[in-house]
Amino acid sequence: MWLAPGWQGLLVLRPGLQVLSGSAWVLPLSQTNLFKLQLFIDQGGVPEVRPARSEPWAVLSEGCDPGRTAPALESWYLTLALQGGAAYRAFARHLRSSERYQLLGFLLEQGSGGEKLQNLAGRYGVSVSHFRRLCRQALGGAAKSELRVWRTARALLSMAEGPASLTDVALEFGYASSSHFSKEIRELVGIAPSSLIDITGLSGE
Repeated sequence: MWLAPGWQGLLVLRPGLQVLSGSAWVLPLSQTNLFKLQLFIDQGGVPEVRPARSEPWAVLSEGCDPGRTAPALESWYLTLALQGGAAYRAFARHLRSSERYQLLGFLLEQGSGGEKLQNLAGRYGVSVSHFRRLCRQALGGAAKSELRVWRTARALLSMAEGPASLTDVALEFGYASSSHFSKEIRELVGIAPSSLIDITGLSGE
């Protein structure tokens, strides 16, 4: 791969590559946020199922300023995703082919119902201690607290999308009771479920 002098952008590489000539100023980027963002982008549509191409790299260079804040960089990446250009698609394929992305998808699908980490680790095929390490790397923090937020977010989305009662939603997402679900919402969102129902125009129980 050859990059022109003065090139700026995002670069994703497979492990083991070496620089043969030249030099570069590299600004570390939180991989955790980028993998999460790609996963949630893919939840809004049907991602490409083709595996990553044989090239061990992919680049994004359109208007990428290395001095941007993380939210601005994420906004820029979302814009590229909406445009769906070839460079974005190649970059996204590399992210999807990583174990970190696969683990995030596993957690989103199977870890948002309040299930214990021990059960998730067994289903993933690794020891609990190794699973905790993998989750911390993929999530950027403790799995328990992150999955708690994910579960609440998905439950709230379910409330907004359908006429199900608070109790039905609580049971669907593994809460012990509607009062337990209400307590989680108040702690994480700061308002009572009844207030959310009033805001969204949903009917209560």
